[in-house]
Amino acid sequence: MQRIDIAPTKSNLGKVKSDLEFAYEGFDLLNQKREILVLEIVKTIKKIREQEDEFKKTLDELYIRYKSAAVDSGAETLAVKAMSEKSDYSISVEWTRLMGISIPHNRIKSAAPEMISSLSGTGASYDMIKLCAPRLLKLITDYGSLAKKVFLLSVELKKVQRRVNALEKIFIPAHEETKKYISDRLEEIEREEIFIKKLIGRGRE
Repeated sequence: MQRIDIAPTKSNLGKVKSDLEFAYEGFDLLNQKREILVLEIVKTIKKIREQEDEFKKTLDELYIRYKSAAVDSGAETLAVKAMSEKSDYSISVEWTRLMGISIPHNRIKSAAPEMISSLSGTGASYDMIKLCAPRLLKLITDYGSLAKKVFLLSVELKKVQRRVNALEKIFIPAHEETKKYISDRLEEIEREEIFIKKLIGRGRE
């Protein structure tokens, strides 16, 4: 590793040592942050898989209910009824902070469905679809939030990893080499001074 090109003085040695101490502290903190990010990503991916399972289960349930309603009322009647539905819902974003990262979480709110389908040519099976559909919408919203969280954490993890690599493979080795060079050079200069003083002392005898 190539050392830093600075003069071998005591002041420079002190500066290099100070920079090294700061670098080691930063390295430890970045390592801790990296471990926390990895654990959080793993935990969030687990939640995503659980969300996928729940989504598939709810979608299958919705499909079964749709088939039942189609048998009861007919596919054309369901299509016409679905096109006439009006649902009130709103989406809001809540922000949380993790290791200095702002993470959004989408929240969806929808009004309870009105169960009046029996008056317009559909029966209870159609009402069951209306109860199941909002759950599916919430799952999709939550899934998107989790996926965004993994993306943001992964981007931050890459940044942290680059900094760790820079400290571990470039900054710290270069400063360690520089510290050794300056220390060795100062010892050599000190020995030379002692030797010269001895020579001067002998010359005066």
